[in-house]
Amino acid sequence: MIISRALFAAGLVAISTGTATAEDVPACASFAWSVARERSAFGAPDLPVLASGSALPSEAGAAQLTLKPVAEIVLPFPSDKAVKPDTFAGFVTAKVTAAGTYQVTLSNEAWIDVSQDGRSSLKPAAHSGKVGCPEVRKSVRFALDVGTVTIEISRASSPQIKLDLLRAE
Repeated sequence: MIISRALFAAGLVAISTGTATAEDVPACASFAWSVARERSAFGAPDLPVLASGSALPSEAGAAQLTLKPVAEIVLPFPSDKAVKPDTFAGFVTAKVTAAGTYQVTLSNEAWIDVSQDGRSSLKPAAHSGKVGCPEVRKSVRFALDVGTVTIEISRASSPQIKLDLLRAE
């Protein structure tokens, strides 16, 4: 009888912790800015899958990017971070139609470089990252002008990563 009550109580605890919403995760609320839009976009069942070198579907686009082993890819401009062996890298382009501050957000740990001149990386305006937030690991803000932007991802541990480019709120 005591054992069955203990098992029943343990089951209730497991059920109650399993029903917690993603918004209840403290790491998600502790980013320097809200990542709720990105978390929603990354969880969409129709998230487009793009090959490295593709264009994001729109200025405010989310996609799953297929990366290549770092030894097999040439990125369009030099990264600010040294190449790390046995990692993955790739890039996308996007059109910016209004100047302003934009954030590039990733689902997993990786390095982000952004360029608008195709030769050098822009310096980030701000960055925020947290371990333990489902769907989102890192978000970096950049001041962007109207025109094409190239976003490079490097030092990723797996060949798939979710990426979003959004105007900062």
